[in-house]
Amino acid sequence: MLESTLQFLAITLFLEVTPGPAVLFILYQSAFGFRNTLAGVMGLLTSNVIWISLVATGLGLVLTQNPVLFDTLRYLGAAYLVYLGYKIIRYGIGQPKANENTQVGQYKSMWSSYRQGMLTSLSNPKALLFFMALFPQFTRPDYFAHDIVYFGLLKMTCLAVVMISYGLIGRRLFNYMGQSPKTNIISQVLGSGIIIAAVAVARG
Repeated sequence: MLESTLQFLAITLFLEVTPGPAVLFILYQSAFGFRNTLAGVMGLLTSNVIWISLVATGLGLVLTQNPVLFDTLRYLGAAYLVYLGYKIIRYGIGQPKANENTQVGQYKSMWSSYRQGMLTSLSNPKALLFFMALFPQFTRPDYFAHDIVYFGLLKMTCLAVVMISYGLIGRRLFNYMGQSPKTNIISQVLGSGIIIAAVAVARG
């Protein structure tokens, strides 16, 4: 079990660290404060619970074997990522906090961060294919329920640790820049990266 755990952690950590829509989204949230970062991470974790539940119940197989439904979800997800990327480019990230007592120039609710985090992850149904390919390699038929919960919690722990770390890095960067015009350049880069990811999702 220890060997399986270490292998699972190695694969998961590598994939979580690799920049993608979730990483870009969390970096975007970090400009609004640590609470928004945490709310965004909670949204990502919620979507992971959904993906893992679909794998555990077998509904994921039903979904992936229906090309029309799967492609519809894929295109809807890509459209959402384009919308999110456009919003980041168009409206920027406001004035980030210089410290805990400095008022952010553009307020953003924690609910908005949570909702966007969940939708950012759910926007890529190919993640379901990843979960369906990964978990069967580590779950035992006789202990399927136990293993799916165990490795699911490991997956979400890795996600939380990595994304919070990215959030802290991003927050330090934005605090350092303060009201510099470079923050607008960063927002454009983050938004463009999410749109590029949307194209990749749409192309399959």
